[in-house]
Amino acid sequence: MQIHINREGQSLGQFSPDEVRWGYQNGKFTATDLAWREGMAVWRPLGEVVDEIAPATAPADLPSPAPLPTGTPWESRDQVGFFVGLFETVRTFLLEPKATFEAMRPNGGLGAPLFFFFIMSLLGLLAGVAYQVLAQTIQGTGASDGQPLALIFRSGFFTGLTIIVTPVFLIAGVFFTSGLLHLALMLVGGANRPFEATFRVVCYAGGATAVLQLLPLCGGIAASVYNLVLLVIGISTVQAISKARTITAIFLPAFVCCGIFILSVAGSLAYLGSAYPELFEQIKEAMEQFNPSTR
Repeated sequence: MQIHINREGQSLGQFSPDEVRWGYQNGKFTATDLAWREGMAVWRPLGEVVDEIAPATAPADLPSPAPLPTGTPWESRDQVGFFVGLFETVRTFLLEPKATFEAMRPNGGLGAPLFFFFIMSLLGLLAGVAYQVLAQTIQGTGASDGQPLALIFRSGFFTGLTIIVTPVFLIAGVFFTSGLLHLALMLVGGANRPFEATFRVVCYAGGATAVLQLLPLCGGIAASVYNLVLLVIGISTVQAISKARTITAIFLPAFVCCGIFILSVAGSLAYLGSAYPELFEQIKEAMEQFNPSTR
């Protein structure tokens, strides 16, 4: 029978009685941690019920259970510093994604990952706009004297507008993407953890890969491709499912949208063909005129 352990409102996971006993004796769990198992009416402090739910029957040489997630460096920025936490989080997700997602807590709130995603995405977006303004300015150097200036002012206007509306679109977009992905995971039977876990993966994957947009020319493509790679690694790790099922969930919304679009076009054409047959005859005649094989 699995025992649920909770510390300060955060779930530490489910453990066997032997794991709970070992963890309690070796400091992994504390007396103030809350414990619950099937049959208990309420959560109770582990120190009060450890002998009841995890009797001392485990051998002394019981191997150590898997370590608890320690969290990302970003979530320890109060201790390590803002910029150190930001840099180390980007570095570890880009270079050590598997280990970093294993260390990432599946819960702990939406604020920290959302803040990380917003900072890095805004940085990448501003870099893309700066490259666009630079490219337009260079292209305009051979035109009339007023054209480059007009391009700069026009780009400046769109830059300002982008900065104003970006926070709304970034926040709404990450929630929409996470919700759609989690719904797809539920449909394929891969949502072993709640929406918060999926949301944290999407935020950290998208935020870490946004730094690749700083690369000129190919930055946007590199960020998109590697973001997809991190999503596959992160979702499969955090939700404990296969990569094949993860890929299915990621692309399922796109397949559904394409299917709906194709059916809509086919339905519209069928309706127009039945309602306006003379229109289709005219189109057919026009196509035959341009087809060399019918001449």
